[in-house]
Amino acid sequence: MSIPSNPIGIGASITMIALGSYLIGAIPFGFLIGKLKGIDIRKHGSGNIGATNVTRVVGKGWGRVCFFLDFLKGAVPVIAASALSTRESAPFLVEHLPDWLKFDPCLPDPAGLLACVAAFAAVCGHIWPVYLQFKGGKGISTAAGAILALNPLSLISAGVVWAVVFFASRYVSLASISAAVSIAVFCVLYKGLGFSNATAPEIILLFLLAALAVTKHASNIKRLQNGTENRFERKKKAAPLSMSMLQDVSAVRVAVLGDGAWGTALALTLHTNGHKVKVWGAFQENIDLVNQLHENKKFLPGVTIPADLEFTSDIEAAVRDARIIVLATPSQYLRGVLQKFKPFLLPDTQIIVNIAKGIEVSSLLPMSELCRQELGNTHYVALSGPSHAEEVARRIPTLVVTACADRDIAEYVQRVFMNEFFRVYTSFDVVGAELGGALKNIYAIAAGFVDGCGLGDNTKAALMTRAIAEMSRLGKRLGGKKETFSGLSGVGDLIVTCTSRHSRNRYVGEELGKGRKIDEIIRSMNMVVAEGVKTCEAAYELSERWNVDTPLIHGIYQVIHDGRDAREVVHALMTRRAKTEEE
Repeated sequence: MSIPSNPIGIGASITMIALGSYLIGAIPFGFLIGKLKGIDIRKHGSGNIGATNVTRVVGKGWGRVCFFLDFLKGAVPVIAASALSTRESAPFLVEHLPDWLKFDPCLPDPAGLLACVAAFAAVCGHIWPVYLQFKGGKGISTAAGAILALNPLSLISAGVVWAVVFFASRYVSLASISAAVSIAVFCVLYKGLGFSNATAPEIILLFLLAALAVTKHASNIKRLQNGTENRFERKKKAAPLSMSMLQDVSAVRVAVLGDGAWGTALALTLHTNGHKVKVWGAFQENIDLVNQLHENKKFLPGVTIPADLEFTSDIEAAVRDARIIVLATPSQYLRGVLQKFKPFLLPDTQIIVNIAKGIEVSSLLPMSELCRQELGNTHYVALSGPSHAEEVARRIPTLVVTACADRDIAEYVQRVFMNEFFRVYTSFDVVGAELGGALKNIYAIAAGFVDGCGLGDNTKAALMTRAIAEMSRLGKRLGGKKETFSGLSGVGDLIVTCTSRHSRNRYVGEELGKGRKIDEIIRSMNMVVAEGVKTCEAAYELSERWNVDTPLIHGIYQVIHDGRDAREVVHALMTRRAKTEEE
């Protein structure tokens, strides 16, 4: 067989191998498996089309199938390119092919370039698949298949590195990054020691794949630096609470961690119900003032605090012996508080009730996932709904919802908190309840724009209606149930926060609408937190990550973080292309 050796023949060979390998690598097996099971895998779990997310969403069996198929689409192009080329020393897998699969080479291959082109193109296909609008996975399985066909010794060595780093740190991302970088290092080392005949293109390829791995893990690296990356731990359920414990709701010991307005108001509600409550605060001067004046002048002025409702700055004293621990710390500070009381937590017998409404900006985690990351598995309940502290403290009728995966615990917390002016419903949708309570704060800022710009009732009604649609769309994409956003923690909380004079988030928006700068507004609030400012940043990042259409969140983000004029944003929203109401 004649072999072309001119530059055109070599260029055509490279092009053909690159295109074919890319198309093979771009086959979205994870997506196809999801379709086989009747779902779009990109809308579940992490949204990735790789084997890890398939395992998480569909199950271990299908996850293994996905890994094997993704592995093959990295190995097959390399084997094919090597078999078709004139390379003197074929890769490991080609050398061990059965005789009936071997045939005379027919493509020119200077320095073993074609196999490396095939490997790189296959990995790029998985990461940027043409079939899915160039949005795919991270390419780890596909790269492993390609490298095994090229340089098995380096891959095996990198596998050892992965195992050592993972079991030492419990971070999958750190282990993957370390293994990817070490493959190139091992390749150079083994070539120098004479254990490998790797070519220059092969070494360059491995360094390129290492760079790709680092780039694709950029968000993981950021979270590792911030200490917010998810650590892989064996999941262990907290021991079930005894029925006798869940039936006794008399004089329950409760720790409220946070002496702000909402924490104080709920502490008063629980005290009214006959429970033994301790409130922890981070600032000793405020604790001393409350205990002295029996009034929380800084955060909830005008409300008398009973003498036997104890405020303390000793977090161990507050948490110790408590049956229920209420998390009343603003969302962006919650991680630090969790770390403070974790040494004293008894996860098998204590119930965590979170009332913070937000999403942590650094990790983009809702409060339930943040608690799981820091505390492990606990008996976790989210409490949310239309509930201004100023009104709850004055016993104005209020309705909220407690969301928990365990019906018995949800109902227990319901009975502990509920009385004639504070009515509590139960739900099983923890994610939806939390996201409704968090996202509504963003739209309350927009409602403030309406007031600050002097716009009318029509505008605010339109804003709130479209906010419900947008909140449901993003919330469902992040794992909540659509119907939850039509309930107390969604529509209910949205209405009260967008319309009330008590709303700190609406106040921030109003001042922005009047032309004040965000930094000036925050300073003037004297440590009173408007959760929507930071939550907007997190929701913006999440909508970008999950490709969810959120024009309101994007517009509010531009006003808060880019300094754009609120009226310009309103005009831009009003002049977008025409749509159906369902969009």
